[in-house]
Amino acid sequence: MDFYESEYVLIALHTSLDDFAVAYWLNKHLKTKFKRHKRDLDLNTDATFSVFDWHDISSDSYWTLLSNKHLSLQHLATQDLFTNAALEKKQCLIPEHKGVDFFLKIEEQGFLNIKELVIKLKQLPVIVTAFTVDQSQLKSKNNLIF
Repeated sequence: MDFYESEYVLIALHTSLDDFAVAYWLNKHLKTKFKRHKRDLDLNTDATFSVFDWHDISSDSYWTLLSNKHLSLQHLATQDLFTNAALEKKQCLIPEHKGVDFFLKIEEQGFLNIKELVIKLKQLPVIVTAFTVDQSQLKSKNNLIF
């Protein structure tokens, strides 16, 4: 049993948009009110992950939009033709789902129709696909506790 168990639903999102644009589209079409969190999620690695959140008072649910990917450039120290070459390094919040761009974490008490929400997400023209993730199967689920 884990140190911390929480009732939440995890939805994976595939999109080519930047984090602020995903939050904008969700706010516009789902009537959410995501705002950028003051601090990015830092897992004590070289990577930080953007966080947008919203407390829906009407359903007493807490929504979090999390970036799953962090790209950084590492400059190579070489003395040859590629002296100024840089290597792009990608780190994932949830490494088991490297193809996922964002996660929507919804802490709620069972009042939301999650299947209907996933259908709405898939209908957005900027979302390639969306699906629920069984968080009990994640090895890195502790990355979602913050």
